[in-house]
Amino acid sequence: MLRAILGGSFDPVHLGHLAMASHMLEKHLADRLLIIPAWRSPHKFENSATPSDRLAMVRLAFGDIPGVEVDDREISRTRVSFTVETLEELTLDFPGDRLRLIIGGDNLEGFSGWRDPDRIQELADIVVYPRDGHVPSPDAISRAGLDPRLVIPVTDFDHPVSSTAVRAILARGIMPEDQLPPAVVDYITANNIYQ
Repeated sequence: MLRAILGGSFDPVHLGHLAMASHMLEKHLADRLLIIPAWRSPHKFENSATPSDRLAMVRLAFGDIPGVEVDDREISRTRVSFTVETLEELTLDFPGDRLRLIIGGDNLEGFSGWRDPDRIQELADIVVYPRDGHVPSPDAISRAGLDPRLVIPVTDFDHPVSSTAVRAILARGIMPEDQLPPAVVDYITANNIYQ
């Protein structure tokens, strides 16, 4: 089975995340998709929403999508999570499955600075989506130190929504309903997050 992993802060989860998940499944890039929100990313100092709020929003956004499962292992660790640790665990949890790690093109440049990038490539294929103008070109993949044979560049996807932009809109007191799943809009409103 092809089991893909989409991790991140999801601060907040938005329609771009949902579009990426749908694209993975519709294009048969994965049979199953695990959504794994981080307690805190090692590349970020803090999140705007609490881990429990971000997990709740991810469950609301993805909970009813066939083929998608929300995995709370990184939130449950209650510490900074490293991708290589999660992949090691998933290899034990799903023996025989082929793992695919989804990253954004904007993460290519810093990939060599991730904890044990060589081991990450041993454990999973890397699926690279275009993000914030960063397209997964062969040059960008080579500069990142990735083995091109283990990289799946996605070139037929374009969804400009980003969590950073959504938070900026929310900070101005505006609810960007066209960029968020309805259940997440309701959760943010009910819990007064990002105000």
